Amino acid sequence: MKSVFDNKPSVILPLGNGAYYYNYNIHERVGEGDEPSGWECDTVKVWGKPNYGDIVRAVIRNEYDANAEFDLVNSYNAAVAGLTDGDKAKADTAAYIAFIGRVSAIKAMVRKDIEAEN
Repeated sequence: MKSVFDNKPSVILPLGNGAYYYNYNIHERVGEGDEPSGWECDTVKVWGKPNYGDIVRAVIRNEYDANAEFDLVNSYNAAVAGLTDGDKAKADTAAYIAFIGRVSAIKAMVRKDIEAEN
């Protein structure tokens, strides 16, 4: 979900009920006209003490639901197995490689953020 804050938010924000927000893609928003300035970010909620695996899963699910991920994997596997060909196979392979690239970027971002918090 998108979140807006008056002040720069912490990457890990305790909610006081056993849950935490993990805020990422934090950037300053300059207000226009009557709109105030502030900070915007993407936010996911994790329960219990935040850890690398839980945060990575939450961010991936925030960006890709399980059905979309399964579709990417199954379409890629069909292309690799030769069950699809031509432009469809190329498109399915490219989509899966883009997904894996995004997952890799998410993992690197979370690892960096956790290291910075400690």
